[in-house]
Amino acid sequence: MNDDLALLRLLQLFDSQFPVGAFAHSGGLETYAARGGALPEVREVLLAQIQLGWGRSELAAAGLAWQAAGESGDDGAFDRLATSLDAMKVVPAIREMSLGLGRRTLDLLRRLHPGRLPTIDVPHHAIVIGVAGRCLDIERRALLLAYAQSLAAGTLAAAVRSMPIAPAQAQTVLVDMQPLLCSAVERAIADPEGSLFTCTPALDLRSHQQASLHTRLFQT
Repeated sequence: MNDDLALLRLLQLFDSQFPVGAFAHSGGLETYAARGGALPEVREVLLAQIQLGWGRSELAAAGLAWQAAGESGDDGAFDRLATSLDAMKVVPAIREMSLGLGRRTLDLLRRLHPGRLPTIDVPHHAIVIGVAGRCLDIERRALLLAYAQSLAAGTLAAAVRSMPIAPAQAQTVLVDMQPLLCSAVERAIADPEGSLFTCTPALDLRSHQQASLHTRLFQT
């Protein structure tokens, strides 16, 4: 039953109906849409995110947080991870998005599972996901795979809302990207410290420009 409960908790954590507001953010994709972006551009953006964006930083941070949550005597591990994530998220809106999602996720999980989760002073979303996975007895690889797929699905959901892309086309892209998601998770597990970085300057620029768009669909 413990394995079954862990699977159900994993499914609930990344369910699109889990009310933490992830649907309200596009992370810069809306700027590409305003400039005429369509399916080819979404593929390029998603590929960059997996190879040099959240496919490194967020997965590595979640894996390190999962590991730290199972260790005692290192109370500063979460703070050090948060400092690294703060430095990587150079666009203020993206940084605040991460903290907002993490805070809402942590608050809801504490209501659902009283006493299971520790205090996280700077609750970046990736850190909360990693800690929650460990505290809810979810195996690390399964957690990171589900997290990676949810991040990719979030990009595609934003694309469907803002670009001429059909839901079925988005699902095709997701299937095409799943082998890369598996590779990203393997990389994050094998070398989490070495994976803890991002290098997506074009996406950072578009994320910053999004705040100045004339018509907006998303908060960031």
